[in-house]
Amino acid sequence: MMFEFEDSEVAQIQRQGEALEIRFSAARLVEGGKSGAGEGLWQPMLLICERIAIDGSGLEAVLASIGRLRYGQLEIQGQRLRSLPSAFESEAAYALELDFANGSGCLLQGRGLRLQPTGQQCSVQSFQCG
Repeated sequence: MMFEFEDSEVAQIQRQGEALEIRFSAARLVEGGKSGAGEGLWQPMLLICERIAIDGSGLEAVLASIGRLRYGQLEIQGQRLRSLPSAFESEAAYALELDFANGSGCLLQGRGLRLQPTGQQCSVQSFQCG
């Protein structure tokens, strides 16, 4: 399963030392290559952004960002990714761009990234209506 930034719902962003934890209440998971608008499974996930380089007013704006993602892209090891394996870990430098449906957005930079399911293992299937 692949996690897609687009349409995933961010419930909370909080600072934990030098890391930011991005908690998704409904992360969009799709089987490789089978992504259609609104299709897939929705599951709680946690994205941990290690050694983050942000503070002050920039941090306040990021911490206030919640809601549905319109767009997200991770630049890591020379690649630009809009989806990740549902269990992902890297110690590489990264830049993460998140644009929310409400018009807010942020750019996070750091070193070390981890995506994992939360303790809640329920998934909800979604279907495209037409």
